[in-house]
Amino acid sequence: MAENFHDNEGRQRFELDVAGHIAFVTYRKSPGAITLVHTEVPPELGGRGIGSKLGRATLDAVRAQGRKLTVECDFIRSYIDKHPEYSDLLAPGEKEKPVAAVHKAGCFCGAVEIEVTGKPAFAGYCHCRDCQAWSAAPINAFSLWPSSSVRITKGEADIGTFHKTENSYRKYCKVCGGHVMTEHPRMRLIDVYANLLQGFAHQPTLHANYGSKMVSVKDGLPKFKDLPAELGGSGETLPD
Repeated sequence: MAENFHDNEGRQRFELDVAGHIAFVTYRKSPGAITLVHTEVPPELGGRGIGSKLGRATLDAVRAQGRKLTVECDFIRSYIDKHPEYSDLLAPGEKEKPVAAVHKAGCFCGAVEIEVTGKPAFAGYCHCRDCQAWSAAPINAFSLWPSSSVRITKGEADIGTFHKTENSYRKYCKVCGGHVMTEHPRMRLIDVYANLLQGFAHQPTLHANYGSKMVSVKDGLPKFKDLPAELGGSGETLPD
């Protein structure tokens, strides 16, 4: 089992401590059974394979405890699908449940590849000045994912990071300069640019930072002056 990993029964979660940052999987236990509910990896640990290490340690712990497993967490279900040696842990009927969708993305030259699992927490369009300058375009199509749902599968050493502010850590390929994703530590979410995700159906629900728009978009979606309240903004909306 991984070092610095333990079962914190008081908080009902398995925890992996990495240099003081805690990645965890929450659960519900009953006699002889356990349900894995949610995986969370702090943004500071993103892109380092911590989610996979946590998933492996968690399933090893479930095996050691001799419990039958049900899974509500998309990340853990996807992990088991990729590592069928853990499928025997699943309770009857669990194997038939659909596996969370996985979408792949990469940089312009292909040196960096990532994948996302499940569904984004938010999807929409951003009109902020920083996104306009970073993308050299008036609008950025964003999809915000929990950090545990994002995994670098190739070229981690080729990823560069630039942060103008503490709100956004922008990731790019050091080989070709192609943009890949942006980590938002305060939101605890990662923006994987929707147009890079292969086979992903972008379903926007809002426009963010419409107060600094360069073009008007009359599509009937809510237009937030900055950000929705649940993302740390004012929640103030503007007309189309």
